[in-house]
Amino acid sequence: MKRIDLIALDLDGTALNPQNQVSPATADAVRRARESGLHVVVSTGRICGEARDFALMLGTDDQMVTSGGATLSSVSQERCTMRMSMPWEAAVRASAVVERIGMITMVYAGETLLITPYDDIEFGKYKSNEGYLSSKKVVPSVAEYIATNHVSVDKMFIRSHDPVMLVRARAQLEQIPGIRVMSSAADNLEVITPAADKGVALGMLCRELGTDLDHAAAIGDSENDLEMLNAVALPIAMGNASAAVKNLCLRETLTNAQDGVAAAIDRIIAENG
Repeated sequence: MKRIDLIALDLDGTALNPQNQVSPATADAVRRARESGLHVVVSTGRICGEARDFALMLGTDDQMVTSGGATLSSVSQERCTMRMSMPWEAAVRASAVVERIGMITMVYAGETLLITPYDDIEFGKYKSNEGYLSSKKVVPSVAEYIATNHVSVDKMFIRSHDPVMLVRARAQLEQIPGIRVMSSAADNLEVITPAADKGVALGMLCRELGTDLDHAAAIGDSENDLEMLNAVALPIAMGNASAAVKNLCLRETLTNAQDGVAAAIDRIIAENG
């Protein structure tokens, strides 16, 4: 195994525990890694503002992969530094589909989260972090807002506890050319441009930091991590990861309830010497 220069961390189900918090053990491991000369970067489906909150808690590098690879963002600049948006017409059609079905949805446009009043009520039940609150823009209809203002959309996040509704929505969304549909958990769908994924974006970020994917490790747990894990030299699955992720990875760590990220980071530090 080549020396690892960079470790990319997914957030939900990975660097965050089941309560969506950063544990002291994980933050300590990130600090040790960076003190040993490693880059540690966030690579998440979340928008810049939310990702920034957790990057600060974790103590990771300034650069982040955000919006599932559709954007690169800077913690210090509090903004996207690169965007790969989906085609405008596809974004209008996709947002109209989920509004018609009646699913709660967030639409990512740069640093802004577009949501309807209904979405705001539903997401507000479990989202209270500053990054979410400062990013959201509530509009009567997201589909109409995108259509009227020709908004460039980077990602859509769709949530439902009804598996039948998710299957129905995915089937309709996959008929729309110019978008890719995936998932980061059993209760959601994510929509981005086919040109974007966490692997492509992480490759760009590596070049900015003077390294490459051949000297990178990544830790993840779900479908939206597959391209990233496939791209790096050392892909690591969480103990709570999906079967597809575990089958792809070279090694497996503990679950996110057991500080699996901390264990994986400490092993890399030891192997790097």
